[in-house]
Amino acid sequence: MASLISYFTKNETLSAKENIEVYEFTGDAVDFVKECVDRFRKAYVSDDKINKILSSSKTSSRKDIIGRRLPNENRNKAGDFGEILSLYLWTETWATDANILPMKWRWKEHPDMPSHLVDVILLNRVDPDKASTADKMYTVESKVWTSRVPDDHSSLTQALEGAVTDDVERAAKAIPYLVLQYERDEEYDLSEQVKRFGDPVGVSYQKKHCAIAIVESEQIDLHLGNFDRSLHKVHKHIPVYYLPVSSLRQIYLDLYNEIPNS
Repeated sequence: MASLISYFTKNETLSAKENIEVYEFTGDAVDFVKECVDRFRKAYVSDDKINKILSSSKTSSRKDIIGRRLPNENRNKAGDFGEILSLYLWTETWATDANILPMKWRWKEHPDMPSHLVDVILLNRVDPDKASTADKMYTVESKVWTSRVPDDHSSLTQALEGAVTDDVERAAKAIPYLVLQYERDEEYDLSEQVKRFGDPVGVSYQKKHCAIAIVESEQIDLHLGNFDRSLHKVHKHIPVYYLPVSSLRQIYLDLYNEIPNS
């Protein structure tokens, strides 16, 4: 299985010029979709869950079980695509030490409703039995844009604004939500592990909040031109990633067509 970041090439010149991380899609779109299908399906429903439903249901098929968990509206497919892609990119690159990977798309009340609080949250517990100042929390705010870009719009700015909100409030609110969801799933060990991140005062831990904008390649200059650099300057501790992708809309639509068959 290829790493998803291998389909992207860092634009060193533009990254240095704009003081953000720019990765352009340079891989084969068909192969990329194939690499994503199983990963994305698992973000919505585990193998164990599918097997449990199949063993107790006389009418459900594997395709049905998967399909009814996927968004129907294209805008929601785009939003989920950006979030789930971000989760896998971070776990194989910038957050390889994360050992708690909440698949919050499994907990959505309805496939076309957004998932709660932060777009992506990843956690690292150095010692499962003892809080450590080396423990880490990563969050990612993801924005996907394929429509015409209004004169004053920048998905880079929107992603950064969301990451700032994660930093000041949303990440903290996400912890009790994760604890509750893991309890509901009877994942009591994970629930206990996550509780540690609800008490940063007793023993502090490391936090890294990130922003990512995923857009059509032809829009690359438009989002950059409207990017709020003053906001970026104030929040220099929040890294901003930019992924321009050719035929982005078609890629995620093809992906969602394939997921039920996985």
